[in-house]
Amino acid sequence: MPFVHRSPRRVRDCLALLSHLTAIGLLSFLSARLASNLRFLRSVRYVAGPPIREWPRVSVLVPARNEVKTISQCVTSLLHQHYPDMELLVLDDGSSDGTGQVLDALTHEYPRLTVIHADGALPAGWNGKSYACHRLAALATGDWLLFTDADTIHSPESLRRGVAQAISLDVALLSAFPYQRTLTWSERIIVSFIMDFLPLITLDLRAVWRGSSRRILANGQYLLVHARSYRAAGGHGAIASALIDDFALARRFRAAGYRIALVDGTSLLECRMYRAFREVWEGYSKNLLGALSLSGTRTSRAASPLRGRLAMLAGASLFAWCYASLFVVPFYALLCDRLKRLKLLAGIEIGWMLLMRALVGWRIRRSPAEMLTTPLAAWGVMALSMGALYRRWRKRPVVWKGRIYAR
Repeated sequence: MPFVHRSPRRVRDCLALLSHLTAIGLLSFLSARLASNLRFLRSVRYVAGPPIREWPRVSVLVPARNEVKTISQCVTSLLHQHYPDMELLVLDDGSSDGTGQVLDALTHEYPRLTVIHADGALPAGWNGKSYACHRLAALATGDWLLFTDADTIHSPESLRRGVAQAISLDVALLSAFPYQRTLTWSERIIVSFIMDFLPLITLDLRAVWRGSSRRILANGQYLLVHARSYRAAGGHGAIASALIDDFALARRFRAAGYRIALVDGTSLLECRMYRAFREVWEGYSKNLLGALSLSGTRTSRAASPLRGRLAMLAGASLFAWCYASLFVVPFYALLCDRLKRLKLLAGIEIGWMLLMRALVGWRIRRSPAEMLTTPLAAWGVMALSMGALYRRWRKRPVVWKGRIYAR
């Protein structure tokens, strides 16, 4: 009988120890990845390319749908760029909140601004942002195209430094992650964790630039593309239905054989993506659903439906184990575990993770208080993921900016 009672406890202790060993291994790997990425970002920020004697013409393209709170600041920041040859085109994508009227007023003050009004109707198979970008690109005359969101505010050197980096790095697509402005509690907890911390500890930015990474990341808030390469790769027409258009466009460039890079844009522009908890939840849910759809598409092409589902289940299970080992088990062990050695391991893991978050925050000028929200952010991402999986299981459509998209 004693064996019967001890066996479940031994199994539980063995699983706890395995989880802690997983966490230590992952933290070692992620720390090395973070150090490599920070070195890469620093080196490309100050990269010295050949002197640019004649700056290429750049078309700055801004799709805007119901952005009345931000559109004026965005447009004026772009019109005050220290760049010798640029045009600015903004598409009002069927806005109902007064965005179009604000843009029309700005054209009287700034004759260089070109505004296109669309009725918001989409052709079959297109998502809203991709179609808006497609229409803007068709009107652009620049050698380079900068796609940027209507909720961004650019520094005066944003365009000049972006073009200089793209030319120096010899890329056809340069993306940058902005400084994320966060004011409400939900923004402070979730936004920087997803937009800054997770990419810097998981993605190999140098390998992305060299073309040796299968994982690709881009940020639609700042997408600078070589116009000829963009059109040769099919442009937004080739990714018409993609829910995550920036990722899809980067993959399209890579598939066409072009080099891409993701760089630090925190000194180039800032962005406030969301303004309330509901916007945070809906925005990231849309992206997670889009990522799940992309994952399912790749799997179905590579294998039979049954094998694809099994592979997806295995991958999801492994990810869940790793994520829980990093962000759930250490906190549970610190509070509830009866073994002191496991409590010690948990304390080391939590301190290690917070130190990594603090290093990222220091590098990109985040508030030190965000470091302490790391566990809440990690648990928030878990909730978002489970919500996205539930919506996918129930086959619920994606709703964004007043439009409904089938998965």
